[in-house]
Amino acid sequence: MDDATQAGDDLDKVVAARVRDLRAAKGLTLDQLAALSGVSRAMISRIERAEASATAVLLVKLGAALGVTLGELFETPEPLPDPVRRAADTPVRRDPDTGYTRRNVAPPNASGTNIVEVTLPAGRQVAYDNLVIMPVEQFVWVFEGTLTLSYEGLVTDLGPGDCRVMRLDSPLVFANRSARPARYAVVLVPHSGPHGVRR
Repeated sequence: MDDATQAGDDLDKVVAARVRDLRAAKGLTLDQLAALSGVSRAMISRIERAEASATAVLLVKLGAALGVTLGELFETPEPLPDPVRRAADTPVRRDPDTGYTRRNVAPPNASGTNIVEVTLPAGRQVAYDNLVIMPVEQFVWVFEGTLTLSYEGLVTDLGPGDCRVMRLDSPLVFANRSARPARYAVVLVPHSGPHGVRR
């Protein structure tokens, strides 16, 4: 087994434990979580046993139903986190459906802010179509390539250096319509106020 496969297996185990723990903390049965998330009971059971490497779309649905972001499903909570996270020590997860890769950048529990580095292969897209409204603002900052975002009926092309902010409250599609991979950061910031950016 190579290092990348081992890292993916380890992350699947972290996700399994996180989903089980969060579901237990909320007092939800598998059937109740399935009804809240739109993910089948059988799939949730497989995820909780680390028998399935779930797609990002499924994990976003589960996370939203459990009140956490996608990035938080890949982290074991630490009360006193190390203030430095080394890239070499951080596993990279490859999405089984799209082949896109993601790596959590910020140290765990960094004031509730999540920073994720993502590479989306050429010609691929990820559609989050069943989001539960969360008090989070999402910044998408492109480093390389071109990324197309579809949000609230508006399509926006982002190139290197461009950044887009939006609430996590509507269906969202990340698409790479170019012939090269797109590399970007997603920064999720808690937002406790009633308003926030929606444009």
